[in-house]
Amino acid sequence: MAVRRVFVIWTNPLFHESAVLLLKHPDIIIVGATADFMTAHEDIMRLQPDTILFEKTRAGLPADIMGILQTEPWNMRIIELSLDTNEMSLYHLEHQTVIKAGDLLQFVLG
Repeated sequence: MAVRRVFVIWTNPLFHESAVLLLKHPDIIIVGATADFMTAHEDIMRLQPDTILFEKTRAGLPADIMGILQTEPWNMRIIELSLDTNEMSLYHLEHQTVIKAGDLLQFVLG
């Protein structure tokens, strides 16, 4: 199985800590994480992760992050996870699937 490279965008430190624990797997590497939305785009472009794990907030997903998914050539997906509703949305090109947060590991690994 190919190693999946993950970048985490968070606002709540508990989200970040939980993501790191949930994604402990030999085929997953967390290549970066930030709570700074201003630098997230630059970090993602530099690191080119396979997956972006994003903490869902009322503000929603920043438009420039979705823009990466639609315009960049590498195969990437965005997983938006809500601590409030325990739901997860998977964006991969045009496709969106809503699943339960417990399925996070399965969807990162593809």
